[in-house]
Amino acid sequence: MKEINPKKYNNFEEFNKDGYNLAEYIRNNTNGLNDSEKIAYARQVFNSSVLNSYIIIGFISEDIKKLLNCTKCELKFSIDNLIKNRLSHPEVKDSDYAKIPLIVKSPSKYYKSKTGYDVILFKADEKYYKLVIKTTKNRKENFVKSLHLLNFDRYCKY
Repeated sequence: MKEINPKKYNNFEEFNKDGYNLAEYIRNNTNGLNDSEKIAYARQVFNSSVLNSYIIIGFISEDIKKLLNCTKCELKFSIDNLIKNRLSHPEVKDSDYAKIPLIVKSPSKYYKSKTGYDVILFKADEKYYKLVIKTTKNRKENFVKSLHLLNFDRYCKY
């Protein structure tokens, strides 16, 4: 069987639309399941070439690159993580996902997680955002792990 390579999106709207449609398919076919069960179901239903499809959503700064001890500035967002985030955080809207490049370009604050593989960026831009970026163990790729909305008090706790 021939392996199909993941798709590299060049257009955020197309990437976001596909991710939305795939997440809605899972949501509509998994009534009664919790978030982790829905995500497991998605990973059974969709093949790896679909899930590993991605867009380069932005470029991390040299400071963030140093914190992650990674080799590249490219920040990828996979369909797998978009589906997972949409299922776990339905309050995050299309317009919020579209702000990821802005959050990456100029976070209002950030810090490295205890694991050393994640950096958490925050942005106050009419709403309060928490963007988690992870690097792979070989330190060659960086991915959006999750995007959350925070209220002002939670934003200030970090």
